[in-house]
Amino acid sequence: MENKTYRIKKILNNNVVGAVYGFQEVIIVGMGIGFNVRVNDKVDNRKIEKVFELKREDFYKTSQLVQEIPEHMFFEVYRMIEKVTQLYNVNLDAHSYVTIIDHVHFAIERYLSGQDINNFMVFDLRIMYDQEFRISESLLNEVNEFYNLKMPIDEAGFLTMHIVNGMNSDINNQSSVLTDIVLSCLNIIRDNYLISLKLDDPATQRIMVHIKMLVQRIMIDKQIDFKEKVLYNVIEEFESAYNCALKIREYIEYRMNTNINPQELVYLTIHLNRLEMLYLDK
Repeated sequence: MENKTYRIKKILNNNVVGAVYGFQEVIIVGMGIGFNVRVNDKVDNRKIEKVFELKREDFYKTSQLVQEIPEHMFFEVYRMIEKVTQLYNVNLDAHSYVTIIDHVHFAIERYLSGQDINNFMVFDLRIMYDQEFRISESLLNEVNEFYNLKMPIDEAGFLTMHIVNGMNSDINNQSSVLTDIVLSCLNIIRDNYLISLKLDDPATQRIMVHIKMLVQRIMIDKQIDFKEKVLYNVIEEFESAYNCALKIREYIEYRMNTNINPQELVYLTIHLNRLEMLYLDK
């Protein structure tokens, strides 16, 4: 650990403090780093485990989140994330650590209160984000084992999106572009099928999530590339869905100055066919 002089700006709990180094605001994690200290004290560098450098607006949001999570759980889940990311040799950005810990805290509360939430995208996420899903599955196993729980694989699906965002911080920086593209694609679908898509409808939400993930994969240059033979027969079988997928591909390629590969087109066609069956069978 580089021997910088950090001064405490805010004590978030016994193991986490907000601090400053020059004009840089940071969150520092370490066993007992916030115990028996005061604002403006120097941080004991021997206790530092991790330093998160944050933008000013992220510093306050992150500080607030840390204080809302039980102190013991924050440090325990932080250690689990460190273990899993080191195992897979990946790096996550600073803010994602806190959002993952916050999600785990919320998921445990929800599980203990008997609230089950199914994640209908689990199968898709396992295919589209293989490494990220495996990381999330490992983290879920760590959480279940440590807290003696049996949270279902659905939670790994929810965690996967946090891992994806944490490994690719550029996605967050382009969030407004991503949202605009997704909404424009919904308009293409509406016009193609002449249907009214309701944003609170699970079928609409599913296709929105799929398109969002497609755009994210393009942003990070990680399109699906099946090693097995792609089921091109879906193009003939789902002709109307395929025609809609072509319109969406044309728009996204123009908007993002890129090319969408055949596997992604087939996968988009399958999702559109699902949507088509749900809406046109009503």
